[in-house]
Amino acid sequence: MTKELIHKNIKLSDEFDTYISGNPSALRRIPRGAHIVITSAHDAALSAANTSIARNSRSGQFVEAHKVDGSWRIREFQK
Repeated sequence: MTKELIHKNIKLSDEFDTYISGNPSALRRIPRGAHIVITSAHDAALSAANTSIARNSRSGQFVEAHKVDGSWRIREFQK
């Protein structure tokens, strides 16, 4: 993963944390112990890199936090 993608991941992770802080009920859609895969409707390269890492993982449960135009959708991750 490039330095640019790492910086984008940090920024999106911070935005997702802010969303969760303001919408704690959204945590109910994330199973305990699950890994969160951050994706964005406006950044195909970042989304592809993050989903590739999750798909290549041999263990763990994943959910996808997908950002679309300023809002977040939490959904089941399809390996």
